[in-house]
Amino acid sequence: MFNLERQGGSWVSVAVVGVLGYLTLCQALRFRHIKALQAQLNYPDRASLSRMTVHDAQKIINFLYYQEFPLFYDLSLRFALFKTYSVTNVARVLATSSDLSRLDVAGKRYEDTSILYTCFARYQPDTEVFLKAVARMNYLHAPYVKAGKILNKDLLYVLFASMGEPVQFLRRFEWRPLTDMEVAGLGTLWKHVGDLMGIDFKAELGKDQWRDGIDFMDDVRVWARAYENEFMQPNDHVQQVGNVTMDLLLVSHPKFARPLAYQGVLVILGDRMRHAFRFPEPSLGITCLTYTLLLLRAFSLRHLCLPRFFTSEALSDPDPKTGRIHHYRYMREPWYNPPTFWTRWNPEALITWVTGGLIPSKSAEWKPEGFLYEDIGPRSKMGKGIDELSKTAADLATKSHVSTRPFIGPAVS
Repeated sequence: MFNLERQGGSWVSVAVVGVLGYLTLCQALRFRHIKALQAQLNYPDRASLSRMTVHDAQKIINFLYYQEFPLFYDLSLRFALFKTYSVTNVARVLATSSDLSRLDVAGKRYEDTSILYTCFARYQPDTEVFLKAVARMNYLHAPYVKAGKILNKDLLYVLFASMGEPVQFLRRFEWRPLTDMEVAGLGTLWKHVGDLMGIDFKAELGKDQWRDGIDFMDDVRVWARAYENEFMQPNDHVQQVGNVTMDLLLVSHPKFARPLAYQGVLVILGDRMRHAFRFPEPSLGITCLTYTLLLLRAFSLRHLCLPRFFTSEALSDPDPKTGRIHHYRYMREPWYNPPTFWTRWNPEALITWVTGGLIPSKSAEWKPEGFLYEDIGPRSKMGKGIDELSKTAADLATKSHVSTRPFIGPAVS
């Protein structure tokens, strides 16, 4: 009896030591990725951020998307897209001219937009594959810009949502907020994309020079609040696009989970966006449950989980022969996703299949061979604009000053 009690006590001691050792290891390693990146790029303080290059900014965004916050950074960009749909001019164009106005074709258009965002995080800013992503985006926008349906201020607001929402979204829902270096990286890279898009910053902001990426983002954020006060208002176009996008989000979940998912999305959208889309207010109980689950996830990652040891890929390198690129993430429809054994039967895909979702297949409908940039966009534009794409990308290459500092803050030795 004495030996049994002694052995039981020993196992308890070993378990306690093991748990404490694991928790200590989690604390020791939790910040190792960001510390390593800060040491590599050498931006030790705010003053040093003024010398950030677009190359370094892209490395930072790549780190956020593929290493540190792969799930929630992706969600933050999707949330940013949703937010842009709640403003009058953007919603009007989408409701009257875009595939996003119809659920049966909205899936491709939504994924294509997220793919262009992903390209900016995946590829270095002086490469053809990065510049072609901007060129294709400009090509798709051009008819509406020329017709005066998309204004300079609308493009600036979409740019702000793309760089500003990840900062707020990750601060609210992830296990740590972004560092100054990461915020500056977002501001620096998206300022560069805005330049390539031809956005006239001075026309909206009254100036075109800033100290660093944080200074730039802060100025645009102040301007965006005034823009939202004027244009983020309920109307029929906003409601139509909001309903289609919400339906697209919900059909990506199993039927049994859709009611709860709907309520959770309503919570995350917040009062202003719910009002613009004419969505109902969630109940107090659902609001508390949603934030509790998000807080528990953040707490668990911060204190109970080891950091990610492998990157999470979203896009492949272009095929050397065909130039096609595979896409590995999707919300509902597996566009451009190769039907390999792993993509079809990894744990996440298996759950998707069991719950009735779509998994990658050889069906030509989803273009499993991967995409070329002329495939990106509404179905009516597929295969069009090839000559414009190459010419515009070449023109953008002459404007892509990736080796220089885009901001004018004091140099740091």
